[in-house]
Amino acid sequence: MNRSSSPSSRWPLVAVLLIVGTFAASVTHMKKSANSPAGTEASSPAPSAPAPASGSPAGAPASPAATPPVSGPGTFYPSQGHAHWDESRLKDFKYNSNPPTSGPHEEVFADGYISKTPLSNAIQAHLLEHGNVLIQYNCTCPSLVRKLTEISRSFDTYNPQMAMEMGKAVLIAPNPTIKKNRIALTAWTRLEMLGHFDEQAIKALITAWLGNDRNSRQ
Repeated sequence: MNRSSSPSSRWPLVAVLLIVGTFAASVTHMKKSANSPAGTEASSPAPSAPAPASGSPAGAPASPAATPPVSGPGTFYPSQGHAHWDESRLKDFKYNSNPPTSGPHEEVFADGYISKTPLSNAIQAHLLEHGNVLIQYNCTCPSLVRKLTEISRSFDTYNPQMAMEMGKAVLIAPNPTIKKNRIALTAWTRLEMLGHFDEQAIKALITAWLGNDRNSRQ
């Protein structure tokens, strides 16, 4: 005759079922936690973007900005180059400033520091290319020429031809193409127009650009 199982014999089975149920519930809870926003935040963060190079602002372009013109007295005119052309080819060339401040030219210097006749554009550009400074005027003004000559002599300490070659010459010449009663100061890529004699401005431009090859590289 079969007897029904006693309550005490069923306890091991109940314990096993409780353990299995508890384990399954734990696994389900872990899966839900992994898929929740909190679980996402707890996961390893994505690699951060590399920091910009030292001294460069965030978002700055990788390529460097164009080099600005060298600062100094006078208005800057972009260089038209250093080409050496003969006189026939130069006849139709248009310089971007008057007087010229750069561009193709003849390989010819002036005869001396002080010229009583105008210098051609081609000679002017050649003188400036070497680092010399030109002071030109449009007036019948002997007293002004004397003042300009005194300034020139304070800088001109070499034989004229040697000084021009070295870029150490300050040259004076008339120029009827500039406005009447004006003084034009030129260096390579630089032009300053004066409406009257200004010794301080003249010496400042000469000091900045005479023999200084920074502007000839522009």
